[in-house]
Amino acid sequence: MTQIDISTTAISTRVEHIERCAMGTHHQDALRMRALAAERDRLAMQLEDVAQKSIEQAEQILSINAELRKYQ
Repeated sequence: MTQIDISTTAISTRVEHIERCAMGTHHQDALRMRALAAERDRLAMQLEDVAQKSIEQAEQILSINAELRKYQ
């Protein structure tokens, strides 16, 4: 099965092609693709932040549990 490249670079290249084909005007599809790529990248960064915070919280929980075990 053929995979479609959905990287930001590939999408930007497609957007530029669509805009060139539309005689330099901001074609609606190009605008949507650019917005979707930006939203995807923003959500990916948010996901990374959430994952990092989850790791930090898990480490805190483990540390607290280790401290509690000392008193049991």
